[in-house]
Amino acid sequence: MKHTVLILNPNAGDGSLLSVIDEILNRFRRAGLSVSLHQTTRPGEGAQIVRAAPADTDLIIAGGGDGTVAETVNALAPLPRRPHMAILPGGTCNDFSRTLGMSQDPLEAAEQILAGRERSVDVGSDGHRYFLNFWGIGLITEVSADIDPKEKERFGRLAYYFNALKHAVDPTPFTLHLEADGVSYHGPAQLLIAGNGAYLGGYRTFFPTSCVDDGLLDVLLVKDASFDSLWSWIRSHWTGKTPEGEDILYFRTRQFHVKTTPSQLIDCDGEKEGKTPATISVLPGYLTMLAGDG
Repeated sequence: MKHTVLILNPNAGDGSLLSVIDEILNRFRRAGLSVSLHQTTRPGEGAQIVRAAPADTDLIIAGGGDGTVAETVNALAPLPRRPHMAILPGGTCNDFSRTLGMSQDPLEAAEQILAGRERSVDVGSDGHRYFLNFWGIGLITEVSADIDPKEKERFGRLAYYFNALKHAVDPTPFTLHLEADGVSYHGPAQLLIAGNGAYLGGYRTFFPTSCVDDGLLDVLLVKDASFDSLWSWIRSHWTGKTPEGEDILYFRTRQFHVKTTPSQLIDCDGEKEGKTPATISVLPGYLTMLAGDG
């Protein structure tokens, strides 16, 4: 490696990453990496660091939670020359790092980065933002927006599922028109989510059979977010099978287009920005990332 830029969000998670960052830097430098550390102080600063990285940078490490990863990817993806990317997990859920097989112990994850196991990873896009893990509208946006920080601190990853079940009692429906290759749907909906990764809220209940290098997005439409349909989704963690039921439509595709009435707020890897309509597509093998075991 010629030069490595490490972007660290010191406020991510419980601070465990920050507490061992000096040891991680020592390990990197003993291994011969030239590393520059940048601690962010506000949203958007990580993206600025990516865009201002020296020309000889060939590895950018996102140190923090899913928000740090999303910001890094959205700054990295538009570049004509894209350095490799790695994740030092330090947040509450760290969903895409789990998909890549990264240890949730920062010191062990640092050793995995040093091992240099490369993987070409698909990236999703709706034309405005890029995503590694998911793109969604409806219930997924309501759930993440309504999580109490104290609840998240107390229950951690489980807070997402407690909230999902709470919203299932009184979800907000909308009318969806969806077109994909071989799939067409017009009717009521309460959740639409396109996944690239397999985890949500730190658990493998997203799309258990998904693959980040198959050139396809896994798409789940929940027409009626009843307890049974949400339980099918959560239960997939144990069964290893995709969710199914009369109120669920699941398919895989390279691209799809959605229109909604009323317009829906978009959640792209936890970042809520933009509204429908939208065309969502996959960019096969778009980023080279350092992966863990498996």
